[in-house]
Amino acid sequence: MELLNCTDIFNIKHKDARVVNTKNDFNRIFIIEDKNGVRYTCLKPDAQKMPKMSSHFKTLNPKYAPVNYLTPYFTGKRTK
Repeated sequence: MELLNCTDIFNIKHKDARVVNTKNDFNRIFIIEDKNGVRYTCLKPDAQKMPKMSSHFKTLNPKYAPVNYLTPYFTGKRTK
């Protein structure tokens, strides 16, 4: 199993994550899992446009990530 460095939809970098195989492939996203078993959503580099929209999917600002987003046990500040 290859471990990757990925950036999730909140532009937060995750080191040594693995891509989770999903039963149905998604067109715009993929799921990663960190060493603690916490899963995050990542945007594919070539994410397609949404129907009836003129722009591609974009990642969000890290400040919009929910509190305790990084792990269920996270108690410190968010890291980039």
